[in-house]
Amino acid sequence: MAAKIRIVMKSFMSQSNRVSELMPNAKKIGLPESRALFTVLRSPHIDKKSREQFSMHVKKQFLEAKVDAHELRKKYFWLKRLRAPGAQCEIQISFKTRLDKKSLESKLLGDS
Repeated sequence: MAAKIRIVMKSFMSQSNRVSELMPNAKKIGLPESRALFTVLRSPHIDKKSREQFSMHVKKQFLEAKVDAHELRKKYFWLKRLRAPGAQCEIQISFKTRLDKKSLESKLLGDS
C-alpha cells in the first residue's frame, strides 16, 4: 500500500534549488508568500522624519510524494536528517489501511 509524505517548507531565502534536491519525484505546489514590513526611527530625539525600513519575506512550498509502505521508514529518517539551511520543515505522513469489513463487523458485534 502507498503512503503519502507531505512536507511544508517555510524559508526566509530562496529555496528553489533545495526543493528539487529534497524529493525529486514529489509534486510541488507553491504557497502564497508573506511579507512583514518594519519601520524604525533612526534618531528618536532630533530627526523624527529620518526612518529606516526593513522587510521580512517568508516563502512557502508544499511537497507531496507517494511512497511504498516498506520504504516509508527509510524515507522518514532520511528526511529527518536532511538539513535545509534557512528553512523550517514540517513533515506529515498519512496512509490508508484496508480492513476486511465482515471481520470488523463480526468483532464489533461479538464484543457487545
